[in-house]
Amino acid sequence: MKISFLPKTRSGKWSVVLFAAYAVLVAASKFVSEIQNNTIEYPNPFNSPLLGSLLYLTFFASFMASVIGLFAVFKKGERSILVFLAIPNLIYIMIYSTIFQ
Repeated sequence: MKISFLPKTRSGKWSVVLFAAYAVLVAASKFVSEIQNNTIEYPNPFNSPLLGSLLYLTFFASFMASVIGLFAVFKKGERSILVFLAIPNLIYIMIYSTIFQ
């Protein structure tokens, strides 16, 4: 299969959509943190409902974009640049959580 910029498979498209949602959620989390003058070191949905929920959704969107992207590449044969860009987030999350546990 030829390498393209946009994904062709359904799972590849989902991976790109979730990666775009991740980017939007990162910006929204930063904006909400600045608006609330966040002083909580580790916000979660219990002590800071809005910011904590946004952070958890950001993590989930990034994780799912990477997992679905891996599925699209290995099972469906997707060869899209955007899908390949969505996959390294999972590796970053795994390394970060291993080092800073």
